[in-house]
Amino acid sequence: MKPIYWLGLLLCTFGAQAAESGMITVHPQPLDTILTNPGIGVETFQDNWGMPLQTPEQYPATTVDYYRFYWDELEPQEGQINFAMLDSIIAKAKAQTPSKQIALRVMDLDEPTSGSKLPRWLIDKPIRGNWTADKSTFVPDYADPVFQQYAAKLLNALGARYNGNPQLAYIDIGVVGSWGEWHLSNFPQEEPLAQRYTPEQLNAYVDMHLKAFPDTPKIMLINEPNSFAYALKQGTGWRADCLGDWHNFSDTWSHMRDEYPQRLQQAAAEGAPVDSAWQHAPVSFEVCGKMSQWQTIQHYTGAEVQATFDWALAQHMSTLNLKSDPIPAEYRDIVDSALKKMGYRIALQSLTHPATIAPGRTLTLTGEWRNEGVAPAYVHYPLNYRLVGAKGNVIKQWTSRSDIRQWLPGEHQTQDSITLPKKIPVGNYALELTFTNAYQKPALNLANEGKQTSGWYRISEIKIQ
Repeated sequence: MKPIYWLGLLLCTFGAQAAESGMITVHPQPLDTILTNPGIGVETFQDNWGMPLQTPEQYPATTVDYYRFYWDELEPQEGQINFAMLDSIIAKAKAQTPSKQIALRVMDLDEPTSGSKLPRWLIDKPIRGNWTADKSTFVPDYADPVFQQYAAKLLNALGARYNGNPQLAYIDIGVVGSWGEWHLSNFPQEEPLAQRYTPEQLNAYVDMHLKAFPDTPKIMLINEPNSFAYALKQGTGWRADCLGDWHNFSDTWSHMRDEYPQRLQQAAAEGAPVDSAWQHAPVSFEVCGKMSQWQTIQHYTGAEVQATFDWALAQHMSTLNLKSDPIPAEYRDIVDSALKKMGYRIALQSLTHPATIAPGRTLTLTGEWRNEGVAPAYVHYPLNYRLVGAKGNVIKQWTSRSDIRQWLPGEHQTQDSITLPKKIPVGNYALELTFTNAYQKPALNLANEGKQTSGWYRISEIKIQ
């Protein structure tokens, strides 16, 4: 292919270019489609919990598999952690195309009649706690130092193996209360957590998670006010259940009007960084019931569903657990529109570089980027560039100094330089870029055209002579 023809092709493929003083500015074509990227979008609930996989018309592509395990599943025998189960889940997520991440929560209680979810060896230590009236379920005393010791030991063992694992989207701070959700509302014989325990006793469980997983994003459920505020002060993100409840439980009370705003205001009044926590840790939601029930039982209007997603996006939502249930067609446009904004959405607006450069000289690339989403990425995906010859041979690859975790919604600029080898062959080279994962593989889809089968984006051409 002649150089002049290739340059003309680039003008068509990459958008308008402006040349001045030997410099070229390329404006890659934008994309308006939903992007499937790690750590953002729709979560799959506990590997669908046995439900059949939905078609794309019924359910969006998912990026995070959300798992929660009871203590007796994780450590059936003292000191024998079921790593094989967790390793298998992580390997499965990694092997999917595109690669998925998992979210993880540890639990020790279910329902009063469900039976104890604590391993028997732990109950027999003994640890303090109460049996339900029918003696079927043991409710631990969260102030018991023996229980706290073994809870910390379990979390530390999990952290020693999985802290910083690139397949972990986040750790959901659990252990305390029913389903690890920081309440005992389904155990009427038990006092509410805030009445029975001091903030220090409950906050100890937040600290356990922070210590065990220092390099993994963490989120805290909004339920228990004191510990919620405490966790945010320590740098966690947050999540809330029952998103979209306008009259699910009562015609006079709802989570959307009477729970979420008050919880957030209370935490802010206690000094928690409610308005900025999203800048360094995720915000995640779980819908109330299922969206199919929003239509068939709650009869929510399109305006109510729109208000739900607008509010969640205003909180800088990164992920949403839709419980693997088909989305009613009348709500699908609202969901899809939100998916284009959830989490991060990275678009390259322009890239400026020399049209021609000599071997041994310093090549400088100046990029104008935009995060079109409502949150940053919480895992570092390094920006990489490479020069590719006509036969597909990579002659030079290098990494940007930029950190995508710092890219809040809005405009960002990169400027990266590399000194070319003195003996580099002259000729025309394609300039490609991508964001890589911990395995040095292309990891992110951009809001731009130009993606190659390799996962790299072909952005422009540079002539070396």
